[in-house]
Amino acid sequence: MHNYKRGYNFEIRVRDKFRESGYEAERKAASAPYDLLIMKDGRISFIIDAKKTGQKDKDHLYVDRKSIESVKEEAEKIGSVPLIVYGFYRTPIYVKEAEELLDRDGKHIRLEGGVKLDDFLENYSPPKL
Repeated sequence: MHNYKRGYNFEIRVRDKFRESGYEAERKAASAPYDLLIMKDGRISFIIDAKKTGQKDKDHLYVDRKSIESVKEEAEKIGSVPLIVYGFYRTPIYVKEAEELLDRDGKHIRLEGGVKLDDFLENYSPPKL
């Protein structure tokens, strides 16, 4: 499978997980600095950048710090939470908040393991306004 198709399928999988949890979820055009816009009760809850590797022997991947910073900046503009979701070959979807990743040093941030998206959605409570 080509990288574009793999990424597209992963984004749809993430979108559907949020929809199953009662959110509205919209996939954005390739020119957007993020992949998914997630809403609940008419408010934008999350902006998501999705990353996927299909290599069978990989249990991690690297993301450019600037990509994470860009998602964080977009989320700050509209008061939402920036998330990075990622997956590996035949694994659950994992999630980390961008802020947590930016605490790490380096030009590229290593993604591995983490909180499963299902667990995140089950336990997430939005910040009080």
